[in-house]
Amino acid sequence: MPKAFDTWQVFPHRPLERLTENLWRVEGDLPGGQGTRVMTIAKLADGRLVVHNAIALEEDLMKEIDAFGTVSAIVVPNGFHRLDSKVYKQRYPNAKVYCPASTTKKVAQVVPVDGSYADVPHDDSVKCYHLDGTKDGEGVLEVKSSSGTTLTFNDAICNLPKLSGFVGFFLAPTGEASVPRFTRWMIAKDKQAFRGHLERLAKTENLSRIIVSHGKMITDAPGAELGRIASAL
Repeated sequence: MPKAFDTWQVFPHRPLERLTENLWRVEGDLPGGQGTRVMTIAKLADGRLVVHNAIALEEDLMKEIDAFGTVSAIVVPNGFHRLDSKVYKQRYPNAKVYCPASTTKKVAQVVPVDGSYADVPHDDSVKCYHLDGTKDGEGVLEVKSSSGTTLTFNDAICNLPKLSGFVGFFLAPTGEASVPRFTRWMIAKDKQAFRGHLERLAKTENLSRIIVSHGKMITDAPGAELGRIASAL
């Protein structure tokens, strides 16, 4: 399991993307060339920000985030995604930390946890919820914007290029958007319930994009693609 950072460290990353009026995204490299990860930032109507899978950025970019809104919720999407949770809490001491309910013990090893996905600040446009069939071990950040609805997954779905070796085996099938082997083995405890939830999410009205924590966004017919992913389970 990755060790959380004690100090603010910035690793190479792509540009900060302003996807919609209330949704930003940035993809960054993991330390040691171990792949990539994605941070998603959602803005509530009252100006509070929900930061999903926090990534430390340069000071000028952090100031842009602070100008976007007030960081009030730091969402740690599971016990393997804790790298920058501690330093974000240090930077934003008034923000509360949330994680999927069954991962609280692991996340709390590095940062105090204030609640589960059921407790994340929400409104008509932004909400978090657990995924069925995961025993509250994974969840989704849902954001409604003028351009449609965005679903942000963590390790439930990946969209990685073709990979070989142990990593390729562990995350298979790669080269397409999929539920990786890791998730099927360790997270999807009830595959029928998990598949059913993905199928319902595939029918989300005005679904415009799917963000994943590892890999490219899905923007081409995301509902149909999510349905295909579910049917492959």
